[in-house]
Amino acid sequence: MQWVNRILLAALLAFAIAYLPQHVATGGSAEDLARVEKEHAALRRGNERLQGDIEALRAEIAALKRDPEEVARIAREDLNLIRPGEVVFEIRRDDKTKP
Repeated sequence: MQWVNRILLAALLAFAIAYLPQHVATGGSAEDLARVEKEHAALRRGNERLQGDIEALRAEIAALKRDPEEVARIAREDLNLIRPGEVVFEIRRDDKTKP
């Protein structure tokens, strides 16, 4: 009967060690918890910002799909492209202003 008690005690001890929270097993402190909560909040803010960026990109994709003029606008502004037959005038300004 004594061996049954030892097996049960060993199983109980193994279960307790396996399921103890990490901060209790490693001697975690309130500072660790505060640091993790701060990192968590920063990650949430980053995720919210990225969600906004994703929504803006989805809106731009939808605009590009339904409006060919939007594609032309982006080609002109971002890629400096022109249509055949168009003439481009480049105006240069001097940094020095004359009185």
